[in-house]
Amino acid sequence: MEFDLIRDRDGQCSLELNGEQTALERWFNAKERQSICALDDLLEIIADIKRGNKREYIGSDPEFQITLTPDECAIIANWLLFDESLEHEVREGGYDRTILEEEDLQADEGDAKAECGLDDFAYLLEEWREFLRENQR
Repeated sequence: MEFDLIRDRDGQCSLELNGEQTALERWFNAKERQSICALDDLLEIIADIKRGNKREYIGSDPEFQITLTPDECAIIANWLLFDESLEHEVREGGYDRTILEEEDLQADEGDAKAECGLDDFAYLLEEWREFLRENQR
């Protein structure tokens, strides 16, 4: 996974990923991921998963849900989770599909979810943490 760590003239740090990992990029650039303490907590969770002390971790913030397993990291936008629960209710007959389709904003799901290996995610998280440590004021 190729990435660039950037600090702009105003001192703002950001991460840019090359490829189709828009959701992962947005997850990293969220305000919640600017805290080194929060990143340390997440790295400890990953270590617990790798040691076999945890089987899975699911966390969420205002925009995304993250799921970590021994093999992978999955990030999905909360609105997409809501859409999928509505789809279930449509199949069960709880909603009129034509009304749902008219109200749908046609958002791009590619920008709303991302997956990568847990080791790749941990590496990216460690690099991001170190970059923030060196560049935050």
